[in-house]
Amino acid sequence: MNDGLVCCAVGEAQYAFRGADVRQIVRVEKMRGPAGTDGRAGTLEAGGQPVPVFRLGDVLGRPGVSRASQGDGHHIAVTGERSDLVGWLVDRIVRTTLSENARTAPLPALVGLNATMWCEALVTAGDGPVLLLSPQYLNPLAPRPVRSDVARPFCAPAHGTAVGSSERVILLFSTPALPYCTATRFALSARRIAAITQPMSTLAVPGCAPHVTGVAWWRNAVVPVIDFRGAGDHDDAAQRRRYLIAQCGARLGGSLIALPVDPEIAMHRPDAADRQVVDAPCPAFAAGMFDINGETVALVDLDALLAPAQADAEGFPA
Repeated sequence: MNDGLVCCAVGEAQYAFRGADVRQIVRVEKMRGPAGTDGRAGTLEAGGQPVPVFRLGDVLGRPGVSRASQGDGHHIAVTGERSDLVGWLVDRIVRTTLSENARTAPLPALVGLNATMWCEALVTAGDGPVLLLSPQYLNPLAPRPVRSDVARPFCAPAHGTAVGSSERVILLFSTPALPYCTATRFALSARRIAAITQPMSTLAVPGCAPHVTGVAWWRNAVVPVIDFRGAGDHDDAAQRRRYLIAQCGARLGGSLIALPVDPEIAMHRPDAADRQVVDAPCPAFAAGMFDINGETVALVDLDALLAPAQADAEGFPA
């Protein structure tokens, strides 16, 4: 990516285009109205042809440029080929040259179909990570791309477990981030545990699935942060909780996920005293309900939890 980045600010958020994708940058004063019924903010002339201009924040669902005023400081980045040029109205634009130690990683498919089409990758640029956009999939006037492979492969990083590989060891934890069930705690096989970390900085991703609050760097991987609570109900994750980094099974190709959990966690080796609870309602995402030390515990199946949610978010059968 030696052509650098064109970083675009939309309110407090920052996104980037590849430098090679940006044909020109013009001031907002070059744009002419009126706004169109197709959502465009206006039109400008480039190369002797009219170019529709859209507010990047509106397309991404992240409003930033004021509708009442498009005064000094706002710019338009023009992308696309000659036959389908489109302008993106943003608050500020800065060109950035990537350093030699910059990291780039694609977004995992678990983030959601729209998010992985709109955002090509996560890149470390300047003071922090920035989402690298794919302008060809953002254009509201272009036909929506057809998903050619419903069983899209997931990224499967090769990470060892943090606590050993014994199937007979499970992690007991509590979290409000999973769908409601009658269990007081949850359990996950030690084979699925990659790490338990302190709260990580999470970056929101436009177009992501409802149960994905954003993504975070872990080692050299981009990991989706999972939380099934409603928007606005999970703002406490970074302040009060740790993150459980876990690896999904074969159905989801071994994808890594991050789950906010409460600080009280414990390793447990199942024994004869543990028994399956047959009269407790078992949620669809659990492999069973068990009585462990007097508590009802749901054994979580990450694939059963996330594969249906992913299919629902993308409008495909599980």
